[in-house]
Amino acid sequence: AISTGEHKIRQHKGEANAYHSYGEDKVHAFAGYINSLLQSDPDLSDVMPVDTHSDALFGAVSSGVLLCKLVNMTQPGIIFEKAINTKVKGIHHKIENQNLAINSAKAIGCNVVNIGAADLIEGKEHLVLGLVWQIIKIMLLKKVSIRDFPELAVLLQQGESLADLLKLAPEHILLRWVNYHLSRSGSDLVVSNFGEHFKDSKAYVLLMAAICPEHCDKAPLSEPDDRRRAVRVIANAGKMGCKHFVTADHIVNGNAQLNLAFTALLFNEFPALELPVESEVRQEMAELLDDDNAEDSREERVFRNWINSLGLSSDVNSLYEDCKSGEPLLEIMERLVPESVNWKMVKRGTKIQIKQVQNCNYVVDVAQAIGIKVVNLGGSDIEKGNKKLILGLVWQLMRHDTIALLEKLGGGKKVTDQDVIKWANDKVGTKGRMTSFQDADLANSKYFLHLCDSVSPGVVNWDIVTPGETEEGKEQNAKYVLSVARKMGCGVFLLWEDVVQVRQKMLMTFVGSLMALDAAKQQE
Repeated sequence: AISTGEHKIRQHKGEANAYHSYGEDKVHAFAGYINSLLQSDPDLSDVMPVDTHSDALFGAVSSGVLLCKLVNMTQPGIIFEKAINTKVKGIHHKIENQNLAINSAKAIGCNVVNIGAADLIEGKEHLVLGLVWQIIKIMLLKKVSIRDFPELAVLLQQGESLADLLKLAPEHILLRWVNYHLSRSGSDLVVSNFGEHFKDSKAYVLLMAAICPEHCDKAPLSEPDDRRRAVRVIANAGKMGCKHFVTADHIVNGNAQLNLAFTALLFNEFPALELPVESEVRQEMAELLDDDNAEDSREERVFRNWINSLGLSSDVNSLYEDCKSGEPLLEIMERLVPESVNWKMVKRGTKIQIKQVQNCNYVVDVAQAIGIKVVNLGGSDIEKGNKKLILGLVWQLMRHDTIALLEKLGGGKKVTDQDVIKWANDKVGTKGRMTSFQDADLANSKYFLHLCDSVSPGVVNWDIVTPGETEEGKEQNAKYVLSVARKMGCGVFLLWEDVVQVRQKMLMTFVGSLMALDAAKQQE
């Protein structure tokens, strides 16, 4: 789909004579931004800088190295750099790199359904652009969060709580940030989208004068021509060090996607928000965001990214707050077990507490019907945001997803945790053994590396593997094994900390993903 305000449209003929459209504006803008991030990377010297006046971006991503590097800039460390095949010697290296990029993008919350390694190697325009935009968007918007930038609390409106702000999508918070500065500048201008409302550049003029008065003023407002006013906005952006994504033409054409990216860039560099140190809101925020321990906080992020990778009707921005309506959980269950949800029973979009409780009661009913254990879980627990119980439910849904795939690949035969352990031990043979997903010896990752090498012989570079006797060695091995699994084609969501701390639940999904990959290979 083409975003609002897209022009210079191209069409590409895909499979079954289907045509996919894409805008040259985005191709050139994304290439320019990627250049600014990765131009000095020696591993990309053969493709950098990407030409910003052609379709060179589609060729530049072919080896997979660029996409791996881009994902790693979005969440540093998600890819173990030594796992990337930087010296590509054939199609096999490209496939591994693209698998690593796709599955790592999935692990940070990108929806990569219907995107395969071959699509990226071939440079299928609409799929490349779709993935690149998701990665860039996550990178640009990760600071637009009350977790990462508490000063956003000043954007609270009358009658709202911090929980309300926590549920807002970053795009909506960004619009609210623009309106906050417009109001403080004395303007009655209000923006509610990134397309039409930015076409005349007036919102940009006022915003930039408010957040960076040393480089910008309101003088461009006196310019009667919209395009010439946009040109002056771009000139000011250059002075601010924010000259990326938009040109004057993009602004006057109302390109919503590129305006969103540019506005996020302005926020990241010049938020211009202050929250008093002694503010009561800070205390309220600390209580709201306080997880009982770091493990719960990490688990929430992992589960949120898994949910967002499913491509639900809207992203989950806060697991506990968003699940209070029951709707995301019902969508997940419908995705896992089609037709398990009777949507006539659901009050969609309701803000009324009693109706949200009814939705959550229905969540418990559906969970029970599809075989999820719901002992001690009531709808009111979900609606009240009970962290432990919500984490427990989502974990079971994630496990259900893994087990269901294994059972499907196994012809419907039931699969237990013990079956997964037996399969792994049979694969590893004499090189290791585990009795449970809690074995302390698993912390050094060597067993999992042998397992990966058994499923895909030669995939592990043993020169990279450490003895795993120190904390640093364990960390390196854990980061490496996750990247190896993703190179093989596994969509795994756990973090390296889950491996070194031998977190039973997450390790089960990890080994289950390897088992599913092996079963799929046997059927090829």
